[in-house]
Amino acid sequence: MNEKTSIEPEESPQQFAKRNNLPFSDHLLLSRALTHRSYLNENPEALEDNERLEFLGDAVLDFIVAAWLYNHFPELKEGDLTRIRSALVRTEQLAKFGKEIKLGSAIRLGVGEDHGGGRARKALLCGTFEALVGALYLDAVSNDLFSSSTRM
Repeated sequence: MNEKTSIEPEESPQQFAKRNNLPFSDHLLLSRALTHRSYLNENPEALEDNERLEFLGDAVLDFIVAAWLYNHFPELKEGDLTRIRSALVRTEQLAKFGKEIKLGSAIRLGVGEDHGGGRARKALLCGTFEALVGALYLDAVSNDLFSSSTRM
């Protein structure tokens, strides 16, 4: 018998996107961003976890925050900009952002991770937040939401 062994999240990826006014057109991409590897291990029909999107989202966040700081604080030196960027994109801060948007309610986790408090763990919330940013970026690029005038 091949039963699902994971607990489904409180809200679907579509409900999460709607509640947070996130303009996803590729809901499979959003679903992947919300899928932890523990869910994938217990649900072979799930194709991919969010780790690659987490990698991309980390880079996108670093770039966006760096560009914003560069443009808003022209008087600051590189070292000061680096310290501020590090404070903004550190695990604790990204986990806080994840809590603010109630990200934990939409993460797909395996049973052990869920019962172990995974939905509230800082590292898991941070990683999923980064994956969400990566998915938002890919979704925007695939829909050409970045006009040629904003490309570098």
